Amino acid sequence: MVEVLMINGSHRNDGNTAILLSYIEKGAASQGGDIEHIRLSDLRLEPCTYCLKCQRTGRCDKNDDIEIILHAGLKARNIVLGTPISNWFISSFMKLMLDREILYQKGVFENTGIVFALLMEPEQDKTLSCMLNILMRIVKHGKMHYKGKIIASGVLEIGDLDKLDDFKDEAIRLGQSLIARI
Repeated sequence: MVEVLMINGSHRNDGNTAILLSYIEKGAASQGGDIEHIRLSDLRLEPCTYCLKCQRTGRCDKNDDIEIILHAGLKARNIVLGTPISNWFISSFMKLMLDREILYQKGVFENTGIVFALLMEPEQDKTLSCMLNILMRIVKHGKMHYKGKIIASGVLEIGDLDKLDDFKDEAIRLGQSLIARI
């Protein structure tokens, strides 16, 4: 079993989302956590048409890379969803993944700890509560266990996040908390 599956939903492979996820990973690794990565921009994902064949047959008719997410998600104890906020919502890659009904039919997220790592421009702060409400509905629908969030506001240019020391420490602590032994 993988302790933490990091899913990067950014269109920029080495941008601020990757930086934020690396700090969460640093915290998890410091506690001995086994970590796996998926970068959605590397996958070929098609939109869900909600045909519900997955409900009847347990399989998706789309010929894409959803199986990579299925296999990785089913063996993860915790999933960190990292995404920039663009046009007042999660990235199109992250939305495409979360819309895939097969993930819910197969119970990929069920009983899994979930963390949101979000990056946004400051003027999007006003819409944050609405978006978080929607994400929490997804958590409930997927029968996930919400374990927290980190929101980096005022981040636009690549490298902006590295200038914010508070976020580094908060992200490391969040990663450590995912591996904390009871």
